[in-house]
Amino acid sequence: MVNGQGYEGATSRASARTTVLLFLFGALLTALYWRIVPDMVRQWWDDPNYSHGFLVPFFSGYLVWAGRDRLRVLLSRSPSPSPFPPKGRGEHRGSGAGLLVLLAGLGMLILGDVGAENWLMRSSLIVILAGLVLFHLGSSVLRQLSFPLVFLLFMVPLPAILFYAVTFPLQNLAAHNAAWTLDLFGIPVLLDGNVLHLSRITLGVTEACSGVRSLISLLALAMAWAYITLDSRWAMAVLVASALPITIAANAARIVSTGLIGQWFGASYAQGFFHSFSGWLIFLVAFVALLAVHGLIRLVGLVRPWRTA
Repeated sequence: MVNGQGYEGATSRASARTTVLLFLFGALLTALYWRIVPDMVRQWWDDPNYSHGFLVPFFSGYLVWAGRDRLRVLLSRSPSPSPFPPKGRGEHRGSGAGLLVLLAGLGMLILGDVGAENWLMRSSLIVILAGLVLFHLGSSVLRQLSFPLVFLLFMVPLPAILFYAVTFPLQNLAAHNAAWTLDLFGIPVLLDGNVLHLSRITLGVTEACSGVRSLISLLALAMAWAYITLDSRWAMAVLVASALPITIAANAARIVSTGLIGQWFGASYAQGFFHSFSGWLIFLVAFVALLAVHGLIRLVGLVRPWRTA
């Protein structure tokens, strides 16, 4: 009886130490990121390329909630919920390797601060969260939470050098595809760099028309849908990879439709409302195309109804 009471007391003290430790980690994260995270949120608001960032944390949170039963099973396997189990009792389910991951995250934060690289500083938060999970809860829980954590990278705006490395080729490709398609429709077009000269309208394929915004959003949707519904890694890869050609085709279609409207009805009809509306419409078409690819994958039996854990 005494031994049982002693064990319960030790477990209670271990639980208290865990609570204090988590509080300290929370305070430390708040101190480290109290400027970094709000700056990122402001970029979501100001930059249309990353407005999807508001939704990403909620989706990752939903995935954690959807897998709560599996997490409950994993957490119940070890007698001790604390990284400091009572001496001689229980088993620490956490891993010391989590400290290395934490150090890597802190290193990214420091390097990003020294080099003024926002992407390193912002993504370091995800690495630190992964380190905390690994240290406190162990590798099995980290594996369960790996996709929700990795998916959080979609909320981090790309480094400028990578963003423009992707944007410029997409601009060039969109302009050439649109020029080829317009010529196919029998409409004379002169391509000068990323500018298409038609007889009644001139179209400039700017950064905003490159399709990078649609590509990032469609990639996020493809990854989320693949994780929820597909079992085979090959099927997941096919669905995610399809986002690139779908985006390229959809963006070219938007430019072509703008050119056709301008050529047939006048430049004024191709601007303003139509230009904004066509962006949403073409993205909807791209999403439907993504669902069509998913339907083709379903035909070969590599899909399951819904992932719950």
